[in-house]
This record gives sequence, C-alpha cells and structure tokens, in this order.
Amino acid sequence: MSRLLAGLALVVAVASLADDKPPADQKERLSKLQSLVGSWRGVGQPQRGSTKDAWTEEADWAWSFDKGGASLVAKLPKAKYFSQLRLTAGSTEGHFSLAASPMAGGEPVVYSGKLDEQGQLILTADQPRDGIPGRLSFRFAAAGDRLLVLLEKQGSTSDQFARLAEVGYTRQGSGFGKNVAQRECIVTGGLGTIEVTHNGKSYYVCCTGCRDYFNENPDKVLAELAARKK
Repeated sequence: MSRLLAGLALVVAVASLADDKPPADQKERLSKLQSLVGSWRGVGQPQRGSTKDAWTEEADWAWSFDKGGASLVAKLPKAKYFSQLRLTAGSTEGHFSLAASPMAGGEPVVYSGKLDEQGQLILTADQPRDGIPGRLSFRFAAAGDRLLVLLEKQGSTSDQFARLAEVGYTRQGSGFGKNVAQRECIVTGGLGTIEVTHNGKSYYVCCTGCRDYFNENPDKVLAELAARKK
C-alpha cells in the first residue's frame, strides 16, 4: 500500500509540474495576440449602426510578468461590464483563459476558448452569471488598428448565444508611428514604442509591463534577445 501511495504522489507531482508552464512558453503562446497591446478608445453599441444606449470605453492592454508566468492584462476604466481582463495561455496550443473582473465587483468570471481559423479569439464563460456576457469574441481589422469585441449572452441552451453589444475600438495613435515601424520590443518582439536604456544603450519595448520587466531583468532580456537572433 505504501508503494502505491508513493507512486500516486509521484504521478501527482509530475502532473503538477507539467501544468506549470515556464514563463517563456506562456509568452510564446501569448505572442499570437501581441496586437492587443496598446491603448484603445472605443464605443459600445447594443444595436449595430445605432447610437441608442451606446457608451464609450477605454482599454489599455499590456504584458505582465510575475511568478505565475506571462499574461496580457487590460485595464478598462470606463467599460460597462468589466474593470480588468487577464489573458493567459491554455494548456494546449491555441487555447486561452481569460479572468474578467466585473465592474460591480466580486470574483472574476473565467472564460476559456481558442483562436479560430480566421484568427478570431472566442471565449466562453466556464460558469455563466446573470447580467454578465456569456461569450466574448475578439477580432482585428484595419491591419490591427481596429479591435472588435462582440459581447453575447447565453440562450436557453449552452450552445446558443444572442448579441448584447459590440465594442469597436480604435488603437490610440494609429495614425502616427510610420517612422518607427521597424522598432522591435526586445521583450516580446512586438512594435516598440517606449524607449528604455541599459549601460548607455537605448532599446524599445511595447508597453509598461515590458518596460518594468526589462528594468528588473535587463541582462536576462538581452541574453534572450541574442538567443532569438541566432
């Protein structure tokens, strides 16, 4: 019996380690959604093409790096449903998990889903709640300068959904930056828009999360960059 218990404990330990992906792997998986990073301004419309009951929104997406790994975090100071979103990589390629903090407070709503063949990220609530969207769909347009987020409520069955609203975001500053298109974020490989320095040399990062990560680990980031360039 003791051998059996020891064997089970080993299996659990190995499984736990397997689920705990290293930050580099999470960052690589999330890099497919690098286009989210940046500041956005948008309008939410319950009815497409109508301003009735419409509202304005702001979203600021940035990378976050902590002991739990890499994630993409959005702060939504003027949103209707959520105040913050945290997107993490799922256990399999192309799958993602989103923790959405309700604007009214309370525990985050967890959504799970994947990228479809058109590059649209579709996430469904693991445990739907009244008054909260049951499904969120993210898709880009205009070469990444437009972000459309469809909010849907769950119907009478688990596979039926109806439109609540759609938020159409425009990337802040999308009309400028042609002269810096070749600047690369040294942390994620995205478009570098923020200058950082180390040992008298300048580099660029894509968001405040990458800036903070670089400032805390400059030598590590530069070593990883050199390895990617080989």
